[in-house]
Amino acid sequence: MAWSFKIARIAGTEVRIHFTFLLLLAWIGIATAANSGASAGLTGILFLLLVFLCVLLHEFGHVFAALRYGITTPKITLLPFGGVASMSRIPKQPLHELVVAVAGPMVNVLIAGVLILVRKGVPEWSDAGGIPGGGSLLDGLIWVNVILVLFNMIPAFPMDGGRAFRALLSFVVSREKATSVAAFLGQMLAVVGAVLALSWGQPILLLVAIFVFFAAGSEASMVETEHILEGVNARGAAMSEFHTLRLTDTIQYAVDLMLNGSQADFPVVNEQGQCIGIATRNEIIRGLRDEGPDHRVADALETIPSQIDGEVSAVEAWQKLAQSGLPAVAVVDDKGRLTHWLTRENLSEVILTRSAIEGAEWLRQKGTREIVDDNENA
Repeated sequence: MAWSFKIARIAGTEVRIHFTFLLLLAWIGIATAANSGASAGLTGILFLLLVFLCVLLHEFGHVFAALRYGITTPKITLLPFGGVASMSRIPKQPLHELVVAVAGPMVNVLIAGVLILVRKGVPEWSDAGGIPGGGSLLDGLIWVNVILVLFNMIPAFPMDGGRAFRALLSFVVSREKATSVAAFLGQMLAVVGAVLALSWGQPILLLVAIFVFFAAGSEASMVETEHILEGVNARGAAMSEFHTLRLTDTIQYAVDLMLNGSQADFPVVNEQGQCIGIATRNEIIRGLRDEGPDHRVADALETIPSQIDGEVSAVEAWQKLAQSGLPAVAVVDDKGRLTHWLTRENLSEVILTRSAIEGAEWLRQKGTREIVDDNENA
């Protein structure tokens, strides 16, 4: 994620902090110090750091639960509104998703329970000292963990409650249908939250509601795409006829290929036919402007694209594309030689055509059922 930096690596997961999180720390410290003195400002910063430690432990609850099912988490990013665990994939089996979803909130339940034992009782709610739950750090942390559990278990994507709700529905209906229902519920709750935020004059709650609304729609769209791509492999979705470049080719040659066809991004191959780089449209234009048409393609290389086997699923290829941030991935054989070129446009075309076929099949089946019903009623 842009504007974030690494602070640690724990159990194979990289922990990163977003730059805006530091801005939040500074703002809390300065604002609290201005109102209540330097000591209160330092207390506010310490409290926020402890809250985000609880958030980090929450995310590692998901991480370790996912590891039970062979799912890794390359990184966790701490943002001002919480933590984001970037898992390599979302568990598809309902029980696995349910376990992974509730593992995070259960960590907060455990933290709250331990702190209550240390305090020897549940604190009364107050807002003394600007710390939720009371004037002390201990009381505040207890209530923060309770709030984290309640908030995260709201049945709306991308909260844990939305995933748990989808997992429970998936025991009785298809994952696609369960996602559709859970996403709709999440968006309705977001609309209610937005209305309440406007009536209460709470801009932060409004931003959260907007985020939830679009995140729920994005989750539904992603699952629908996965369903449409089911059964398609990378080779079947990729181009088998495409132009390649060599390091010794000139930038002008790449420009001519780009202008004379529809291909915008070109794999660069070596003498063995292995893909060693990608020359994107932007890099070709930059090379033409900065280096000149007679310079070599090597001057316009961006990076080495991801390389996948042709038998991997189109869904995995789609995920590789999203993770790389590049416009294409190289489909290679067992010797690493480029055989197909898979772009975002390829996948979009596959999704559109398969979606149209599914729609036509649904209409055909609907028409057949109506004819049967009419005959039975006649």
